[in-house]
Amino acid sequence: MLSQSVRAADAGVDYFNPQTLKATIYADASLKQVLFTFVRTATNSGSTIHVERDFNLPNGTLVARERVDYENGRLKSFVLEEMQTGAKGSAMVQSSGGDAKMNFNFTQGSTKKNGSEKFLNEILVSDMVGPYIAAHWDTLTKGGTVKCRLVAASRAETVGFKFFKESDMTWHGKPVMNVTMQPSSIIIAQLVAPLHFYIEKDGQHRVLQYIGRTTPSIRKNGKWDDLDAVSVFEWK
Repeated sequence: MLSQSVRAADAGVDYFNPQTLKATIYADASLKQVLFTFVRTATNSGSTIHVERDFNLPNGTLVARERVDYENGRLKSFVLEEMQTGAKGSAMVQSSGGDAKMNFNFTQGSTKKNGSEKFLNEILVSDMVGPYIAAHWDTLTKGGTVKCRLVAASRAETVGFKFFKESDMTWHGKPVMNVTMQPSSIIIAQLVAPLHFYIEKDGQHRVLQYIGRTTPSIRKNGKWDDLDAVSVFEWK
């Protein structure tokens, strides 16, 4: 679920920048064991912005890729491919008249899931989380709670989350705000631990470090399992 902060605009969010963003994904807070590296690249064609988010082993082998398309600053499609597990998922926004819905598909081996929901502005994919936090900065700094629904590709649906300010702190000498993202459902909260974003208090409110569920799977006891890790971003 890696993310990055971009400038909020009246017509939406500028998802084109940063055009390139890198991160290192560590096993834990000691930052000693590198599990994966991450690269986000963005290109545009007219009103469409295409984002690719690649997750690689330290040797450069691609293990997972997320592809996101935005149209006029709004989410249009999301596609996930996990090369390690063979899983593929998608979430596509379909407009019909004045209404819009999001259609989901997921496959992994013999497992197939699909679903459909009404499309709402607060529906996010991982690429949008940082910008969403930045856009609600004032609410969070004042102690308010911000809600969203996050696309869960493997469930072929969205899942409710809430953001709130955990604390002010210093990270590598920089003043940051620790923002917690927590499942709204008690049931989901038993499966997904709270996620933590260390966000710079000054400037663009960029995410400097992220702790929590991350896209690549990890192999444990002979099977693929969900990964909770620490991601450190390299802003230029």
